[in-house]
Parts: sequence; C-alpha cells; structure tokens
Amino acid sequence: MPPAKNKYEARLQELILEAKRLDIEVRSEKLLREAGYRTKSGSCRVKGQQVILLDRDTRVSEQIEFLAGELAARQGNSQPSD
Repeated sequence: MPPAKNKYEARLQELILEAKRLDIEVRSEKLLREAGYRTKSGSCRVKGQQVILLDRDTRVSEQIEFLAGELAARQGNSQPSD
C-alpha cells in the first residue's frame, strides 16, 4: 500500500506547485480543535496574500480534494468573460 500513499503525496505536491503559480500560498498546519466545533481546511487573505490552510491531520486524499476544488474555483474566476 505504500505506493498509493506516495501517489497521493505526489498529487498533493503538484497541486501546491500549481497554487504557487497562481500566487497562492499553501500552508499545512495542525488546526486547533476544541469541544463544540469541527475544524476544517479553508482559505483567507493575509496582508493581501491569498492563503490556503490545509488541516494536516486530515487524510491526504481529503487535502487533495479540498485544494483541487479551491484551485478550480479560482481558475474559473480568472477566465476572461466574452
């Protein structure tokens, strides 16, 4: 099963590189959890810089799914309209 994990890790790194090309910083961090709410990955702007925070405690496949969705949404918004 290790090859599958490496495949997921490689895909995540590809997405992180794509984000850098779009001038988006990606951070993988341990997001604080407390009783009463569930944390999840998300995006924000810090001092004008787009940042995507990935919860490093989630499965790599979930990080890939979230990051791919965020990048697709941004690429869709940057397309020129006719």
